[in-house]
Amino acid sequence: MKDDIIEKEKSELVKYIPPKGEYTTFLSDEDYLEKGRSWGLFNKNPKYDFLFKGQDFQMNVKLVGYETYGVTDEYHTIIIEFSDGNLSCIHPAYLKEMQSPSFKKVYTVGESDSKPVEEKKTETKVKETTSKATPKKKAEKKEEITITLPTEKSHFNGTVKEFSTKYNHFNDSEEEIVIWENIIIKADPELQIGNAWCSLSKTLKAAELEVGKTYQFDGKVVDKKLNKEVKYKLNNPSKVSELE
Repeated sequence: MKDDIIEKEKSELVKYIPPKGEYTTFLSDEDYLEKGRSWGLFNKNPKYDFLFKGQDFQMNVKLVGYETYGVTDEYHTIIIEFSDGNLSCIHPAYLKEMQSPSFKKVYTVGESDSKPVEEKKTETKVKETTSKATPKKKAEKKEEITITLPTEKSHFNGTVKEFSTKYNHFNDSEEEIVIWENIIIKADPELQIGNAWCSLSKTLKAAELEVGKTYQFDGKVVDKKLNKEVKYKLNNPSKVSELE
């Protein structure tokens, strides 16, 4: 009886965001295993019990399905079921973070693009300090230019800005990457796309790239953001050579 009361109190603290209409359920144990791995929630052996954590509580949840967005698993929204039967949506990365013992921030369930919510005092302070900058941010957004990327293989010039790593949720490891700047698609007319990133492939390792040097190469460019400053990805760079 006491446990039921505690669970009810916890349930009242959660803002449930139920799935919109029907959602996709797992087809089989193999499907569950494949999806869980792709989301980075477990490695070889499947895990069936997860923790949903709030400011001062945690609750057990299970994965019951997902909603599909985009073209890859990283854009899915997981449907979790609480012990009281309530369903709610959550981004895979948020659920993964909640499994960490050091997780203490509060996330609103289902708001996959929302930021961590701190205590009210902190949130108020953030709003006060950023309110003056809001008009400037809006002006900057209006100035953004939409670039139409070529779909075919192209020839590029670009400068190596830095070497870094990116988390790969498929194999739960850090992937070596190259961040480029001043990327130009050599066409008629030339198209400047600015910063881009790509995996540090065997081909690029063999080219012995150096930070600050400019290279030419063939490849394809796609709209796949690394962060706010690096919006595009270069796929399969080849025929790499340094420009004098």
